[in-house]
Amino acid sequence: MVRALSIGVLVGIAILLALLVLCAVGYVVSRRRARDVVPGRPDRVTDEVVSGLMAELRKSQAEAAHWKAAAERLQREIDGR
Repeated sequence: MVRALSIGVLVGIAILLALLVLCAVGYVVSRRRARDVVPGRPDRVTDEVVSGLMAELRKSQAEAAHWKAAAERLQREIDGR
């Protein structure tokens, strides 16, 4: 019974140590990758994100203009009747 308990404790400690090592490795890797990043300055993905957002904005503006023109045309048809 005592031996089974001590094996369980050792397994628990090993799992805890593994989790701590994973957290430490994740922290070190994220710090190295963020070394060049300065808040407020564009980074390596800013241009890609901005160009994608601008493309989506142009699409939505074109769609809004289309539906506005359709609504105005329908309103003119209703007023003409």
